[in-house]
Amino acid sequence: MQSAGNGADTLMQRARPGALALVMAKHGALAALLFGPPLIWALAEGQMDLAVALCAPILLGLMVWLSTWRQPLPDDLRGVEAMASIALLFLLAALLSIPAFMVLGLGPASALFEGMSAITTTGLSVAPDPDSWPFAAHVLRSWMQWCGGLAMATAVLALVLGPGPAARTIGKAGIDDRNRIQSARSQARELLGAYALLTIGFAVAIALAVQDGPEGFVLALSAISTGGFAPRSDSLGSYTTFAQGVVILACLAGAVSLLAFTQTLRRNGTPIWRSDSVRRVGLATLACAGALAAVMAVTDTTDTYVPTLLNLISALTTAGYATGSMPVTPALLAVFILAMVVGGDRGSTAGGLKLSRLGITARATRHALTLPRLPERAISPLRYQGATIKDTFLVALLGLIILYTLSVGAVWMILLSLGFPALPALFDTVSALSTVGLSTGVISPDLPTSAQLVLAFAMWLGRLEFIAVIVLFLPGTWMGRLSTKG
Repeated sequence: MQSAGNGADTLMQRARPGALALVMAKHGALAALLFGPPLIWALAEGQMDLAVALCAPILLGLMVWLSTWRQPLPDDLRGVEAMASIALLFLLAALLSIPAFMVLGLGPASALFEGMSAITTTGLSVAPDPDSWPFAAHVLRSWMQWCGGLAMATAVLALVLGPGPAARTIGKAGIDDRNRIQSARSQARELLGAYALLTIGFAVAIALAVQDGPEGFVLALSAISTGGFAPRSDSLGSYTTFAQGVVILACLAGAVSLLAFTQTLRRNGTPIWRSDSVRRVGLATLACAGALAAVMAVTDTTDTYVPTLLNLISALTTAGYATGSMPVTPALLAVFILAMVVGGDRGSTAGGLKLSRLGITARATRHALTLPRLPERAISPLRYQGATIKDTFLVALLGLIILYTLSVGAVWMILLSLGFPALPALFDTVSALSTVGLSTGVISPDLPTSAQLVLAFAMWLGRLEFIAVIVLFLPGTWMGRLSTKG
């Protein structure tokens, strides 16, 4: 009997190494975007060692780009190649940042961890003394987070892929309104425009709140990208409550779908407060506030409610800024873990499973409970917010949830095998896979090299939402049969 998967297998396309190599070569110019601004800041500060370490990947990237810039991309660039290129782009960005972080005093594994944490907008750090770094180093980390949040992915769409099936494949990460935004290039321009405006607006607001222009700038870069790196080793702990609140508000804006902002910016656009994404993020924030109040009332710890709430909102947005130490009671840690699993909304820079996806999951569960009561011949498609949910989307959603759960279990088991306590290890595992950046102390400068590499891989998995990375390691991606349809 023919297996159920064989029908799909006959249509599968493998990635062509030559085409993928050409796509990656055309990414080379993006090295200047990623490392150029930190290089300028390092030169202004007279940090020549750091400047040289940042200049090297820029020159390498430009040389590779110039060697191929006249070569056109294949007209039939495949979805699997587009997906693989994005995964490799994030990996190469982390690898190219290693020399700069080694100049700052980190070993190779720690430098890779720091670079991966930056480009994946995670914010976890193993740096022993970041307060001693030149300010250019903080610009480097925050700028990498800003690029990793969305700018890099949309730059790939605009500069390399252009419109077409492959671009639409990547566009599924957060660009769904294809009737209004006709091409990948226009998608990239609109999203980058909204992203830049949000960053500039909050950079001014945060700078006024912290009374320091450069600090406000790097905090805004990390907040809008829900990255969480701060120029101080205590994160937000030494800022005023007002300044902390402004930064967390920027994180909430980053957790809203950028498509909502692009629609608002259009002529006769929808007001941002009427956006479904804003509503989802707002309701999730209120739910977190209520759950936290209930747990803290039971545990008699309400005296620290405000700073703990700011930390919890930071966890929900997956920004990872901290106003103080993480709670130690199991009940509070459980609330934080759930918030990190949920994350922000789909189409935002946040990590986690995403609010809209979990909303569809809840609706699918409710739908399943109604099916037994329907007549045998009744047709009752699953709908969410007026739209019919396709079976292919549900399959992909189920796969994502399963991969997320299996990844949490695998990384958690590794940390347990290294002797870390169970609940803190679970907390930091979820923090890495949801690209949050909060830690209970498991992730520290003393973290074993093996754990650093595992968690760096976890951050890469989480930022690319698992499938794009896993596809790279599947033999069928490279050795599968060729489809007769291109």
